Amino acid sequence: MERIKAVLTDNSIFRRCYIICLFLCNVSFVQIITYVGLVLLFIWAVFLLIYNEIKKHTFQKTRYGAWLLAYLVFTIVTAFIHINDNFFYNIVIELHIAICFFLFYSVHTEKHLNFRRELYSICRFVVYATTVIGVVGLAFLMAGISFELWWVKFIVYENRFTGLYTNPNILGFTSVVAVFCCHMLCKKDFVTLSGKDRVSRIWLAFCLAINAVSLFLCDSNAALVLMVCYCIFFVLYKMFGAERTFSKKQIVTKIIACALAGAFIVGMVFCVRFVCQSGMSEIMERADVITETVNDDDNEQQMFAATSRITFTHENKNLDSGRLKLLRQAASLFSDFPLFGIGKGNIYNYGEEKFDNGIAFSDLYGKELAQYVTDFHNGYAMILVCSGIVGFVIFSIFGLRFAKHISIYVFKDENLKESILPCMYSFLCAYLVYALFEKALLYDVSFTVLFFWLIMGYVSCFLCKYEPDHSQGISIFKRRIRKTLV
Repeated sequence: MERIKAVLTDNSIFRRCYIICLFLCNVSFVQIITYVGLVLLFIWAVFLLIYNEIKKHTFQKTRYGAWLLAYLVFTIVTAFIHINDNFFYNIVIELHIAICFFLFYSVHTEKHLNFRRELYSICRFVVYATTVIGVVGLAFLMAGISFELWWVKFIVYENRFTGLYTNPNILGFTSVVAVFCCHMLCKKDFVTLSGKDRVSRIWLAFCLAINAVSLFLCDSNAALVLMVCYCIFFVLYKMFGAERTFSKKQIVTKIIACALAGAFIVGMVFCVRFVCQSGMSEIMERADVITETVNDDDNEQQMFAATSRITFTHENKNLDSGRLKLLRQAASLFSDFPLFGIGKGNIYNYGEEKFDNGIAFSDLYGKELAQYVTDFHNGYAMILVCSGIVGFVIFSIFGLRFAKHISIYVFKDENLKESILPCMYSFLCAYLVYALFEKALLYDVSFTVLFFWLIMGYVSCFLCKYEPDHSQGISIFKRRIRKTLV
């Protein structure tokens, strides 16, 4: 009984189970099973949130927790304002937000946790899983096996490589995460302090190669932006980190060097992607690959040959892929409810009422599912529409305070050469750019969002190291509260 209680009250075990479950939710044919698991994990999360607050006072110990709690309370108020419209789903989203804030970001409140060991086990899972899934996906691609069954677009979807994942954009993000994990697993400090065995460098190299090819073939521009920005921000750290003072000449020189390095990275990545896509397309055509497609029509499977050439590029040739239309619709909905927002659950229904054809691209999911997955593909627009200007300001204050404090120490500490902090910091910065183009930041129960908050939590552990909490307090409304809360 004591062992069961220890497992049920272990936040670390929950985080690992939750992030792995969300990862598997993106893999074809195992979705239904993992969604059932996700429901059970939601119930576990409710128990942990209550238990942690009663026994461990998690909120009081969370850095900038006052802003996070204020945002959570404000969005609950928004849900009650629209109580007649999808109230239950909006409350589920509130639970998701609480999980992000007080089970993932609040890792730093668990004093006796070796967070590096936890992160190491997650990184190792990502490396092994993405490599195996990538190899199988590429093998099916070379064998010319591709079909559509129910909602699954297997291997190739709209001329883009999907692999065993449910969407090419998800494949792209997962591939970048795998590259990021490989980078951290190469850090000696990370391996030593985690107390785990080193992952084979041959396996890491193989993982890098497989995921790089998958990233290029899926033709996800947003994922490529994430990868490019990660490299650029890491170069910026290398140029300006670990030095306290710079002369004017050094600053100018380094800025020019960073600009040239950034231009080289962008040019090289897009050039390699073009070569990879063209080369793979040519190989498949020369091998006379015929794609077999399976359609499920009235429960009867019909097979037919598709002889069109796969080029691994977007069928939609618009540079924005329709995102500008989504942003215009987001601005229109925001103008109707600027102060409190409308809540995530009401985007689809309110869009159906306001726009002739509803929210753009929502028809791709089917009416039953569209209500839950409709999104503006911009994390900032989602926060603005769902929580209004007040919620957006509160969330921004938290983000800016966190970014300000951790940035100071990332660029000031001279002992981070073998640390994973610069890697995680670069990933978070790149993710903020990525959030301009994809479902990200907060309003999506997905691996994409939770992985961001997981890394935020581990970075916050470093912040606690640099700024120890000595229980300093400030007076607000004649009450003494921890300074670190705000």
